[in-house]
This record gives sequence, C-alpha cells and structure tokens, in this order.
Amino acid sequence: MSDYAASTKALFPVLREAGLFQGVDLAAVQPLLQEARILQVKAGQVLLDPKHRNTDIYIVLTGELLVCLEPRVANPLARMGPGDCVGELSIIDAEMPSAYVVAAAATGLLAIPKPVLWRMLAVQQVMALNLLHVLSRRIRENNHVLLGSLEIQREYRNKAETDALTGLHNRAWFTEVFPKQLELCERTGQHASLLMVDIDHFKKVNDTYGHAGGDEALRHIGRLMRRNLRGTDLCARFGGEEMIVLMPGTDLHQAKLTADRLRENIAAASLTLPDARQVTLTVSGGIAEWQPGIDLDGLIQSADEALYRAKGGGRNQIALSARAGLLT
Repeated sequence: MSDYAASTKALFPVLREAGLFQGVDLAAVQPLLQEARILQVKAGQVLLDPKHRNTDIYIVLTGELLVCLEPRVANPLARMGPGDCVGELSIIDAEMPSAYVVAAAATGLLAIPKPVLWRMLAVQQVMALNLLHVLSRRIRENNHVLLGSLEIQREYRNKAETDALTGLHNRAWFTEVFPKQLELCERTGQHASLLMVDIDHFKKVNDTYGHAGGDEALRHIGRLMRRNLRGTDLCARFGGEEMIVLMPGTDLHQAKLTADRLRENIAAASLTLPDARQVTLTVSGGIAEWQPGIDLDGLIQSADEALYRAKGGGRNQIALSARAGLLT
C-alpha cells in the first residue's frame, strides 16, 4: 500500500463520523479517495468566497471553519467542525459560493474534486442520499438565519413605517407604497379610490381636554380605522388629524359605502378618557376615484377638495369629488 493510500485509510475514523459518508463502504471508495487532496489552511485563511468559482467539496478533518456573509469572522453564520462539509452547493449548481468560508484555526481538510464526487456517488449511491441530507440541513440553517434577519428587519421597518400615535402607517410609508399600488391598478385595469378623513372640530378637542386628550382622540380614531377598514385598504396618517386611505379594486360607489360605514362606526363609539370623561368624535371625508393618467398628487387634491366640501356642508359626512372620472 502506498504512503498516500495509507494516509487516506487513516482518515476512515473521521469519515465514518462525517454526514456525507454515513453508511458508506469506505473500502469501496478508497481508490477514489486517493484522487482527493489533503490540505492544511491557516487561521484566518479564506477557503471559499463569492468572487471565485469552487470545484471541490471539503470535509473538515481537524480544526474549524466559519461560514460568514463577509470576510470578517466576528459574526459567523455557522461553524463547521470535523466531519462537516462545505462547498457542496456551489459544485452542484456550478454557481459562485454564496458565502465566505474562513478558517477559525489551523484546519485540516479533505478536498474532493467534483468529478471524483460524482464517481463516488455512482459507486456508493447512499452518498447521494447523504448529500441531500447535508443540503437540506444547510437550507434549514440558512432559513433560520434568514427568518431571524427578517424579524429584525420587520421590527425596525415597522418602527420606521408606523405612526407612533395612531398605529397607522406614516406619511413616508404611504409616499412609497401608494404610487406603486396605483401603478399596479393601471397595469391590471383595476379601479381605485382615495379617501381623505379629517376629525371634526379637533382644535376644540385639544382646547377642551388638553393635548393629552387630543392624543387619546387620535389613538381612538386610529384603532377604529384599523378595525373598520377592509384588509385590502391601505391606510396612513396624512398629518395632524387627517388620515388617508387608498382602496384598490374599489369604484366610487363601493368606496362611499365603506367610508360611510367607517364614519357611522366612529360616531357611535365614544372615547373614554383616563379621567372617565366621555368624548363623542365624528369625522368628515372626501373621496376621489382614480383614473389612468391621474397621479397620486392629483388624486389627493381631488379627495381633499371633496373633504373641504364635506366640512363646509356641516361635517360628519362623506363627499364625492366633483371631478370624479375627470383627469386632473
């Protein structure tokens, strides 16, 4: 037996513990193992990176590898010890590695070239099943990382997009989202209507109950709007005591029904202040129906003009845009 053949046989105890070689007759693949390479990498050395193509699957023999999104190893995604393998995805899909793999310490590796791996799978088909298990475990690990990252992003995004007082989306959110929704309506040929809502006599609420009472009124209206609007309606605080609602797939008649129901429910739900005083709030609204060619600013202007007429007509009512169906 050659020295290299003897050295590959000496690897058997480690390989038996490796996920890729579970249940494999190592004696049957030893001739192929002799076509693999035994490598030593230094601590901090980058083994794989997204800028260079990979042609081998690596089995960790000694030491430890770190999987990282960046070359820095401060926050690794995963740690790979003896028996673990890396590089399997990039040799299967022939794409660049999706992450950096860096040696955490001096690490011994068995590098199996892609053609040799395919021949091993033909000789010992159980390796193919093992490879699927390795890949599925890696995908699960990646999913856990992604879900954790998405939760963090969602938390910060919610803070950035939500009005702290009303709990509705804020103006930055509607400025970004409403135009995209209108573009989608135009592409798909859907109706859309915009509702502007304003709390009636809000200055009087502040003067009578103080700014703390005014804040409670805004929270109350925000809760009622979230509760009474449909799941498809997009709602945000426009500013001050004004709220804005975009209703995709909704014509002017349907929007009026939705807005009147909201207005009636708000009028029927008294606000109880912390000191037990009861406050009855009402809202006025203006609706404009979107037509192809009307941009968001024009739609808002039409709805705002209708809102002005509702307030001028006695408040606690919903008015329709006089320019409904006309380009602005």
